[in-house]
This record gives sequence, C-alpha cells and structure tokens, in this order.
Amino acid sequence: MPTSKQQEKVIQAFANLLQSRSGIPFDEFITFALYDPEFGYYTKERERVGRDEKKDFFTSSSLGSIWGELIVDACQKILGKKKVSEYSFVEIAAEPGHSILNKVSHPFADTKIIRYGNPQDIPEQAIVYSNEWLDAQPFKRFRFDPQEKIWQEIGVTIENGRLKETEIDSSAPTENRKMLLPSNSATPYQVDWPSGSIDELNHLCSKKWSGLFLTFDYGLPKITLLKERPQGTARTYKRHRMGTDLLSDIGEQDITCHLCWDDLAQTLEKWGFNSPKLASQESFLMNNAGTKIEEILTRSSKGPTSRIQVLKEIIHPLHMGNKFQALWGVRE
Repeated sequence: MPTSKQQEKVIQAFANLLQSRSGIPFDEFITFALYDPEFGYYTKERERVGRDEKKDFFTSSSLGSIWGELIVDACQKILGKKKVSEYSFVEIAAEPGHSILNKVSHPFADTKIIRYGNPQDIPEQAIVYSNEWLDAQPFKRFRFDPQEKIWQEIGVTIENGRLKETEIDSSAPTENRKMLLPSNSATPYQVDWPSGSIDELNHLCSKKWSGLFLTFDYGLPKITLLKERPQGTARTYKRHRMGTDLLSDIGEQDITCHLCWDDLAQTLEKWGFNSPKLASQESFLMNNAGTKIEEILTRSSKGPTSRIQVLKEIIHPLHMGNKFQALWGVRE
C-alpha cells in the first residue's frame, strides 16, 4: 500500500498537471497514472508480470519459451513463400529483461526489442509483434445522462485532497464522439473508449515498413462496447486481483480497458494491410502453429509434461484460448 506521504506526492503532482482547469480528460489521467516519469505504473522499475503473488498479472509471454516457439511457427506459416530470413522480428513493449525469443531458435534476419521510451524505429522488412501492448494505452470515458439525453465526457479533478471523476466541458464535438456514441439510451450508460490504442496503431502503421503485424490482446466488437457493457470495461489489476477503483493506488496498479477490434482492423486496412484477420488465441494458434503444437504433443506422448500443461493453458478455451484474441495483417 502506498504511504500517506506517497499519496500526498501523487496528489501534488496531479495538481501541477491540473493547474487552473476544472478537470482533465480521462485519457490524460490514464497517461499520468501509467506513464508519469516519477509515479507511473509502467515507468517504475519493478516486476509486474508473472505468477508470483507479488506480481500483478501474467500473460502468455510469461509462460516460458513455448510461447515464442509457437509465434515463430505461426509467422512462418502466415508469410508462406516469403523468406522469413529476410525479415527482422520486432517485439514491442516487452517487459525489462524479457523477450519471447529468449532461448528460442528462429530463422529471422535479426531481432529487435522496443521497450517503453524507445523510439519506434522499424526495419524496412519486419514482423512487428506485441502482446498486451495496445490495452496499456490511455482511453477516454463518456457517460450518457438518460434524463438530459446527452453524453458527457468524464474527466478527473481534485476534491478535498482526493481524486474524483467529474464532467468536463466537451462542447466541441471530437472525432471520437461523432464516430462512436449512440444518439440515445433508456438507461445510464458508460463507454470506456480505447482511443490511445487506435492512435498508437496509426502511428506505428504510418511508418514505411512492410511485413507482418501481429498482436495479442483482449477486446470486443464496437457494437458490444456500445450496447452491452453499460458499466464500461475499464478495470485495475493488482496482485492478481481485478478492481474497478481507477483513481486509487496511482502507480501501484495497472489500469486497462477492452480494445475495439473493429477500429483496429480498419486502421490496419487504411494503412495497406491486406484483409486483416481476427481470431481467438486458440483458433489462431491451432491454424497457424499446428506444426509446433504437433511436435510438442508427439515428443511428450508418453504422458503429461510441463510443456503440455503450458500448451493447454495457452490454447484451452477455459484458460487463455478464448480470453485473448489475435489480430494480424500483412502489408506488401
């Protein structure tokens, strides 16, 4: 738990950001909570990912070399007749000291890791891979008032020495609001709109490189975000526990929300990626990493092994197989 002195420092830092404004937009608050140079969750030197009770969450990338082996096999399958030996493998947002290709043999020309704060220099021919990178971007929050029949943009302010949500002046229509918000609702409805993920993907794809983009994350169709999630999708993770108090424990907990797969796929298509595809993690690996999966099962046919157990956790629908999805596309 952060000490009261730490909390005071966080509040003071937030006050310096707020200055004379009545509130700051929610995505600006998320940027502060996750990426402030001193207090940000992702800028602190600490271990965040793993099964250890002191960690906050774990991902497929934290399950050992088998994940990297599956990704290598899938990349070769997707690129088909193209020579993968001419492509650089670029991993975005890997945790400090970690990479999915550690101790994994691969056919790529070389490998590159882009960690937080590094410039996004992408080689001319590249396989750009990420796992739970886009869900770590800022997002906006909107709330519908069924009595007034209007959407309000939600921000964050300080009241009595504590952070508090507040409505902010958003009379000028933003591109996000024109594009996504329904015109009416019979009940209160909250939308956590993953604007930062779309901006980040736009930035990445605007660079001049060709090859494969492949990301794993959790998201929903736009209609589900707008029609079936009245409480929004934002939540926190701390010590493997999920929460909904986004304004507490700044820097000590992860904050995330579901991605909008429709808009991310459209972004890839806009930048020339041919027919972007979306599938559950299970389906993606079964269809694109079948050679490696068969090898693992065959070599371990005498009985259950740790590698088979890890494989099951990665692809079984009751574990990670349906929880995560894969989005990918190829640009010539």
